[in-house]
Amino acid sequence: MRTPLVLASALLLSVGALCQPVPKSPAEAQCRFSDGSAVTVTYSPDLKSYRFVTDGSLLAVNGVHVPAGDYVVSPAKQSGDGWTLMMKEPNTKNGYRVLPPLPMSVRTSSPVNGFPVFFDHTGGSCTMYWREKKSEVVLSLEFTKENADLPVVN
Repeated sequence: MRTPLVLASALLLSVGALCQPVPKSPAEAQCRFSDGSAVTVTYSPDLKSYRFVTDGSLLAVNGVHVPAGDYVVSPAKQSGDGWTLMMKEPNTKNGYRVLPPLPMSVRTSSPVNGFPVFFDHTGGSCTMYWREKKSEVVLSLEFTKENADLPVVN
């Protein structure tokens, strides 16, 4: 009589273990400057969009000012082979505050699985790399702290 009860218990425990949520692949990339401020990109499955959060003011390519904030971002193909990063900050009053498009550099690479955004810490800057879906295109954009030549910490 005990054997069926033990087997039933073991079966229920094993089914419960199989139903545990499977850890997802990393859905975040971050670059931290030496002063502790950071740039973080996360994917929001609920909104099906990428969020770019910075807790300090940044300068991007061509000296474009990126104020501290929480932005919805996406790369956009321009005419020819050009790409830009589109950044818009949700604003409850007017919908969105849109920053000027930020030009991105383009290179080709073999596709890699995992989160499509990653950072490279170089001196006082953080270079963001963005792999385009189902493509060998990798886009990049360098950010520096505004008014600072501070090295980044790994």
